[in-house]
Amino acid sequence: MVLDAAHGSSDSMDRFPPTSKERKCTVASCEARHYAKDYCKKHYAQVLRHGKLTPERERGAVRVCLAEGCNRTDTIRWYCRKHARQIRVHGRLTPDREHVMGFEGCSVARCNEPHRAKGFCAKHYNQDRWRRLKLERKGRKGSARAVGKKRTAKKR
Repeated sequence: MVLDAAHGSSDSMDRFPPTSKERKCTVASCEARHYAKDYCKKHYAQVLRHGKLTPERERGAVRVCLAEGCNRTDTIRWYCRKHARQIRVHGRLTPDREHVMGFEGCSVARCNEPHRAKGFCAKHYNQDRWRRLKLERKGRKGSARAVGKKRTAKKR
């Protein structure tokens, strides 16, 4: 194919990128369709908003707490709820104020789960808590009935 100078040579035609429907995002792990400036819509928005690509801010990325020895993944600005509260209240991490209480694990026999509260793991703590609440409710109902009977007896 021979083209004249006004229409360009065949060499310059090879350098033009394919149409936008065929182009993909230039970010290594992204297979999304091209949107603008060699990026898909998500990555182009990152560049516009932050001036650079920000993979650490993308949704779905599992974030682990930055506090030493903590591997919780429920993070608020890179810290778990416990450490985020320490920073909010004290302005710094306060490992010296953390409550360990000497419990290594659940006090129930053959339970190897980590300590949660009052010597129990989360499961056994909740079981004990509900048991105590049920007993407390039964005690209130009985005392309310007794008080009601006494009032009616006094009015007669």
